[in-house]
Order: sequence, then C-alpha cells, then structure tokens
Amino acid sequence: MDLKIVHWSIIGVGLGLVGCVLLILAANLALQAADEVSRVTEMFQGFQDGKCKSCHPAIWREWADSMHAKAWLDEVYQAAAKQITDRETKCDQCHAPQPILITGVGNMPKLRDEQREAGVSCLVCHLDAHGAMNGPAASAETYFHANLTNPIYTQPTTLCGTCHGQQSVPEHDQVSSFLNSKFADGDTSCATCHMPVVKRLQSTTSHESIKGRKHTWRGSRSVAQLRRAATVQLEYTDGKAVAKLRSKTGHILPGGTLRTIVLEVTLLASDGTELQKQQISISAEKENRLLPDENRTYTFDIVSATTGDTIKARLIYQLTPDTPEPKRILMVEKTHVVR
Repeated sequence: MDLKIVHWSIIGVGLGLVGCVLLILAANLALQAADEVSRVTEMFQGFQDGKCKSCHPAIWREWADSMHAKAWLDEVYQAAAKQITDRETKCDQCHAPQPILITGVGNMPKLRDEQREAGVSCLVCHLDAHGAMNGPAASAETYFHANLTNPIYTQPTTLCGTCHGQQSVPEHDQVSSFLNSKFADGDTSCATCHMPVVKRLQSTTSHESIKGRKHTWRGSRSVAQLRRAATVQLEYTDGKAVAKLRSKTGHILPGGTLRTIVLEVTLLASDGTELQKQQISISAEKENRLLPDENRTYTFDIVSATTGDTIKARLIYQLTPDTPEPKRILMVEKTHVVR
C-alpha cells in the first residue's frame, strides 16, 4: 500500500468535508439574509396594510397627528426643500428616511424609495435589519413581528440625534447644543420634553394600561410648547424698559435656522394709541440665538413715557421668514403701567 496516496486521500476527503461544511454554512447564511430582507419587506407591507394602526391604535393616533407623520407632506417643508440644490442628500433623507437601526444610529440617514408620504414612520425608529421591532422594556408581545428590548430607548437622545444632531445640516441640529448644556448631565433626554409620559394600552393585546412615551414630539408647531420655551420679565426705570429674557429649552432657541423669535416692546397711551414700537430679532441669520437656559437682558429707551402709559413686551415666534403676521405665535406677553 502506498502510504503517501492514502495520506493525500485522507487530506482530500477532509478538505472535501470542510468545503461541504463551508458551503452549507454559506448557504444557510444566504438563506438567513434573504429571510431577513423578506421580513423587512413584510414589515413595510404590513405598515402599508394598516397592521401597525390596527394593533397599536393609541400610539398610531398620536403619531398620525405629529409632525413626524407629516414630515414629507408638510407644505412648509416642501416649499423650503424645493429651493435647495441636491435636496435628496441635504434635506429629504431626514423627512423620509430608511429605518435608522438598519442604516446606523447617528449616521446620516438614507432616503427611502417607498412610502415617503409616511414621513418618519414607526419603522424608521423601531425596525432593525432582522425584521424585528425594537423598543423599551415591557413592550407588548405581538403575533406579527418579533419584539426586542433595546436600552437606547431609555435615553433616546443618540437615536434622535440621527436626524436632529447632524452638524452638517444646521436646520436639523438641536442635539449638539443640548449635549453642551447642563441638561445632558442628568436623566433628561429629548423625550423628556418632546415625548411626555402617558399611561395607556400599548396594543390591542394589552390587558392593562402602562406608562410609555407619547408619540407626539411637540415642537415649534405647538403653541403650548412654544409658550413653555421662554419667559420674559419687564421693568421700567428712569426712561428705560428692561426686558429680561430667559430660555427654558434644553437646546438652542429658536431650534431651526429658518425660525425667528422677535422681542417687541411697545409704548401705548392710556387710550390705547401706539406711541412707540421697537423690535429685536433673534435667529440663526442674526447669529444671536439663545443657548439652553440662557438669561439675556435687553434695554429699550422709552423716554417719552408718561404716567398712565402702558409698556408692553411680547415675544413672537415666526416659523419661517415668510410667515404672515396672523400666523405668528405669541409666546409671552408682559405689561407694565407707568406710575
């Protein structure tokens, strides 16, 4: 017997077995990858067919009334985006993004091809590459998709920062100023102010209401949110009106580069006649936006004021430079009667 031949035969058989195992592993991995792609596709189809809506009606109603749901269809956004060259790489990807757990938390989002009208949908923040829905602990079980508890939802600022923390897109960078503020040192996150705690049934399979985050993301389109964003104190001494402005937000104010806050001080006669008006604009264009929790004092000369006159300070919010006066939002109003 030729031992060399036997030896090489054994090696050949061994290599053949290893090759078979590798081929089987490769085939299994390919099948698994194909199955995961299929699951992701199935989840998008389920969203389109209303399965998210039918299983999670309470959360769906909150989302459907939010600006996340309107992110793509919003007329203000579409009008602004049309003026941007190469909008698909500078704007659109945050208004109809692919699921960010797939493209990478913190990475610049990628524009999706389908269901753009759904804006920032359930799938954008919760769907992963395996077709599972991620969420906080105690998420209700379901028969349609797998649930995974993901710790990122307990402190979701990093998740939010995927769209709202891109320094290359100043209009969408609120998180950078938050991270540089005192608020980031504690348990405060974006969700603290924009997703308040609410107790409700999470799904149609839930038996008891439990605490969760409200999926409304109230921001610059919410009058109530704007009125909580800042305070004004008004004093008058020796012909000068002093307006002390304080930001109560956890990020730069106003948060968007198109937004403007106007501090307006008006002198009114006792019969209501307007005698004098002065305004100061606060915006990205003016490079004078308020930092988180910043206090700022503005002084106005009102030397013509006499006893019985009224000094009125108003803080007014403009969503865009073209927002007509009737649609501007009054954030704060303070008055002082001259004695």
